[in-house]
Amino acid sequence: MPFIHIVLLPVKRDAPKHLVDRAVAGLNELGKHIPFVLSSRCGKTTTTRGKQYTHALVVELEKADQLSTYADHPAHLAVLSDIKQIIAEETLAMDFDSPL
Repeated sequence: MPFIHIVLLPVKRDAPKHLVDRAVAGLNELGKHIPFVLSSRCGKTTTTRGKQYTHALVVELEKADQLSTYADHPAHLAVLSDIKQIIAEETLAMDFDSPL
């Protein structure tokens, strides 16, 4: 059963565009570097209803018990370093088993 990991990111208004672009690109490419990542999609919101959250990440893993391995993977840690430089406050995460 696939496992879904969602993160909402509050990117600072004055974050350097090149860092934001690099973080988004890195998040979108996680599946190329982590074998059990089935898909990884990150993008900027197109709504004004997002409150302080400007970007979202949706990662699909093969199974739930891979989340800690994903979190410690060098590819994830590299992009996390960029994210820490551009976020305004804590991110919001949600994880769940997907029946599909």
